[in-house]
Amino acid sequence: MAYKRISIKSATKRRRQSTSKFERSEDWKLMQADIAKGFKSDTALQMVLTDEEKRRYNITNSRTVARFIRKYLKSNGLPYVLKSFHREDTGDIFIVRHPVSTARSNREG
Repeated sequence: MAYKRISIKSATKRRRQSTSKFERSEDWKLMQADIAKGFKSDTALQMVLTDEEKRRYNITNSRTVARFIRKYLKSNGLPYVLKSFHREDTGDIFIVRHPVSTARSNREG
Protein backbone atom coordinates (compact mmCIF):
# COMPACT_ATOMS: atom_id res chain seq x y z
CA MET A 1 0.00 0.00 0.00
CA ALA A 2 1.33 3.41 -0.94
CA TYR A 3 -0.03 6.72 0.31
CA LYS A 4 0.39 9.99 -1.55
CA ARG A 5 -1.50 13.22 -2.02
CA ILE A 6 -2.97 13.68 -5.51
CA SER A 7 -5.21 16.16 -7.28
CA ILE A 8 -8.90 15.43 -7.75
CA LYS A 9 -8.49 15.31 -11.54
CA SER A 10 -5.92 12.51 -11.38
CA ALA A 11 -7.99 10.34 -9.00
CA THR A 12 -9.14 7.02 -10.41
CA LYS A 13 -12.75 7.08 -11.53
CA ARG A 14 -15.26 4.27 -11.52
CA ARG A 15 -16.16 2.97 -14.98
CA ARG A 16 -19.75 2.66 -16.09
CA GLN A 17 -20.95 -0.88 -15.42
CA SER A 18 -23.71 -1.11 -18.02
CA THR A 19 -24.95 0.71 -21.10
CA SER A 20 -27.96 2.97 -20.77
CA LYS A 21 -31.29 2.20 -22.42
CA PHE A 22 -30.92 5.33 -24.53
CA GLU A 23 -27.53 4.17 -25.78
CA ARG A 24 -29.14 0.92 -26.99
CA SER A 25 -32.09 2.71 -28.65
CA GLU A 26 -32.64 2.51 -32.39
CA ASP A 27 -32.89 6.33 -32.69
CA TRP A 28 -29.43 6.80 -31.18
CA LYS A 29 -27.93 4.09 -33.40
CA LEU A 30 -29.36 5.80 -36.49
CA MET A 31 -28.09 9.23 -35.40
CA GLN A 32 -24.69 7.77 -34.51
CA ALA A 33 -24.42 6.16 -37.97
CA ASP A 34 -25.29 9.46 -39.69
CA ILE A 35 -22.73 11.31 -37.55
CA ALA A 36 -20.09 8.73 -38.49
CA LYS A 37 -20.88 9.14 -42.21
CA GLY A 38 -20.69 12.92 -41.92
CA PHE A 39 -23.01 15.49 -43.41
CA LYS A 40 -22.88 18.81 -45.24
CA SER A 41 -22.89 22.14 -43.43
CA ASP A 42 -26.39 22.97 -44.69
CA THR A 43 -27.76 19.79 -43.06
CA ALA A 44 -28.56 19.00 -39.44
CA LEU A 45 -29.58 15.88 -37.53
CA GLN A 46 -32.61 16.15 -35.26
CA MET A 47 -33.85 13.80 -32.56
CA VAL A 48 -37.13 14.43 -30.73
CA LEU A 49 -37.61 12.74 -27.36
CA THR A 50 -41.23 12.65 -26.21
CA ASP A 51 -42.39 12.17 -22.62
CA GLU A 52 -43.40 8.60 -23.44
CA GLU A 53 -39.90 7.82 -24.74
CA LYS A 54 -38.34 9.43 -21.68
CA ARG A 55 -40.38 7.07 -19.49
CA ARG A 56 -39.45 4.08 -21.68
CA TYR A 57 -35.71 4.86 -21.42
CA ASN A 58 -36.03 5.88 -17.74
CA ILE A 59 -34.70 9.39 -18.41
CA THR A 60 -35.72 11.91 -15.78
CA ASN A 61 -33.85 14.90 -17.21
CA SER A 62 -33.16 15.76 -20.85
CA ARG A 63 -29.73 17.12 -19.87
CA THR A 64 -28.65 13.49 -19.48
CA VAL A 65 -29.14 12.90 -23.21
CA ALA A 66 -27.53 16.23 -24.14
CA ARG A 67 -24.45 15.42 -22.02
CA PHE A 68 -24.26 11.95 -23.55
CA ILE A 69 -24.34 13.30 -27.12
CA ARG A 70 -21.86 16.11 -26.36
CA LYS A 71 -19.49 13.62 -24.72
CA TYR A 72 -19.72 11.36 -27.78
CA LEU A 73 -18.94 14.26 -30.14
CA LYS A 74 -16.02 15.48 -28.03
CA SER A 75 -14.48 12.05 -27.36
CA ASN A 76 -14.47 11.26 -31.09
CA GLY A 77 -13.10 14.70 -32.04
CA LEU A 78 -16.05 15.47 -34.30
CA PRO A 79 -16.52 19.05 -35.60
CA TYR A 80 -20.21 19.29 -34.68
CA VAL A 81 -22.14 21.14 -32.00
CA LEU A 82 -25.29 20.15 -30.17
CA LYS A 83 -28.26 22.41 -29.57
CA SER A 84 -30.99 21.19 -27.25
CA PHE A 85 -34.26 22.73 -26.14
CA HIS A 86 -37.77 21.80 -25.03
CA ARG A 87 -41.12 22.55 -26.66
CA GLU A 88 -44.34 21.81 -24.82
CA ASP A 89 -46.14 20.48 -27.91
CA THR A 90 -43.26 18.34 -29.21
CA GLY A 91 -40.89 17.33 -26.41
CA ASP A 92 -37.14 17.60 -26.01
CA ILE A 93 -35.33 18.37 -29.25
CA PHE A 94 -31.65 17.67 -29.91
CA ILE A 95 -30.00 19.03 -33.05
CA VAL A 96 -26.47 18.12 -34.17
CA ARG A 97 -25.04 20.49 -36.76
CA HIS A 98 -21.88 22.20 -37.93
CA PRO A 99 -20.85 25.24 -35.87
CA VAL A 100 -21.84 28.62 -37.28
CA SER A 101 -18.94 30.45 -38.89
CA THR A 102 -18.05 33.74 -37.21
CA ALA A 103 -17.03 35.17 -40.59
CA ARG A 104 -20.57 34.71 -41.88
CA SER A 105 -22.14 36.35 -38.85
CA ASN A 106 -19.75 39.35 -39.12
CA ARG A 107 -20.79 39.99 -42.72
CA GLU A 108 -24.45 40.30 -41.77
CA GLY A 109 -23.87 43.08 -39.23
